[in-house]
Amino acid sequence: MVDTLNMPSVPVLIRERAARDPSAPFITDVAGGTMTGGEFHEAALRVADAMSAIGVAPGECVATMLDPCLAAYCAWIGLGWRGALEVPINPEYKGNLLAYALNDCRARVLITSNACVDQVDAVRDRLETLERIITIDDATCPSEIPIATLASVEAEAPRIDHAEPQLADTNAVIYTSGTTGPSKGVLQAWGSIQQVQHNFSGEVIDPDQVPVYYSPWPTFHSSGRVGFVFAAVRGGHMVFRSRFSVSHYWADVREHGCTHTQLMGIAGFLMNVERRADDADNPLQWVLMNPVLPDYRDFETRFGVRVCTGWGMTEIGFPLNASNLPNAQTCGKLSPLYEVRIVDAEGGDLPDGQAGELLIRGKAPFLITRGYLNKPEANRKAWRDGWYATGDILRRDPDGYFYFLDGANDYLRVRGNNVSSLELEGEVRAHPAVAEAA
Repeated sequence: MVDTLNMPSVPVLIRERAARDPSAPFITDVAGGTMTGGEFHEAALRVADAMSAIGVAPGECVATMLDPCLAAYCAWIGLGWRGALEVPINPEYKGNLLAYALNDCRARVLITSNACVDQVDAVRDRLETLERIITIDDATCPSEIPIATLASVEAEAPRIDHAEPQLADTNAVIYTSGTTGPSKGVLQAWGSIQQVQHNFSGEVIDPDQVPVYYSPWPTFHSSGRVGFVFAAVRGGHMVFRSRFSVSHYWADVREHGCTHTQLMGIAGFLMNVERRADDADNPLQWVLMNPVLPDYRDFETRFGVRVCTGWGMTEIGFPLNASNLPNAQTCGKLSPLYEVRIVDAEGGDLPDGQAGELLIRGKAPFLITRGYLNKPEANRKAWRDGWYATGDILRRDPDGYFYFLDGANDYLRVRGNNVSSLELEGEVRAHPAVAEAA
């Protein structure tokens, strides 16, 4: 098992990989294009230099609004080298949702594509801090906000040295669903997301294997980032598709030799496809499934894989995981990197078998978020005497398996992503044909 508490951060791991084996494939877009470790590291440093050249300071938030693409991952790691905080925003955001996200993080710079510029221009009168747009496209498009291509900024930027990102440094500000208020930006450390290695519980690592992680998830959420981190931590290769596709799923896995993946709420789609005699003839070995299908054993046999599961949050990482599941309801056992309590409404500890709110703390400070961006009141409420209050209701059985029962937060699950019910209601109310929504 990789010692993820005492290893370099992902950007540094990529630099070391680039020095050791610069020509080995590192990240592949199934739509076309593979970058080696050496190419990726150089591209990320060019982003860091460009951000420095336009005055982005360490600790400053820089918004990104990108579909999964090679440039999106380069921007993330490049901002990490600059010491800036990437704030990835859903490219489908418009109107109030988009204005809120840009204003809440106080971004002066937005890295996006021309496809999103009209959405930003439409709310420009409501934007409080945004000064410029950097597009990843080869040429700019008309914009009411000053715009330049990333390539042009990179071309004029001098090469400089950048401080090494540390495990305790924030890798991104990830916005989570809000219920009693708007979405909150979680300050997620490198050391938290790098625990992804432990997601595939029970795996015995083969030092001669180059693991290949398949990801069809968006980069504005951790789901689209864990495969990248997995590849960096394990010395592997990430393969991604910008959108999940049932019809392309197994073709992608077979063509690129994918060995690991995560299925969030979509495993049923794969099971519903007509069975074929060669379903198990594929390289996939490990599937992290959330939630677990009732017929997960059939899934394992049909596709020749091993199913594992887990539970986590952007704020706390992925502290529960398990393979060799005793049933389809469990969300795993506790990682040795964490401590938890299950408590009643008064904060009293509950015995095994009784349901209560899960409180958690990590055995390293970076395992739990250091807070929500610009939300002091939310930060105060999130902590109770050194324990992070998840707001989720779980129980633990006598064998140490945990079961998720309910969440204190009201949110909708759409294509594997949490959508704020409060923000959705706000958008519905804003329609002239709607009098009220609840």
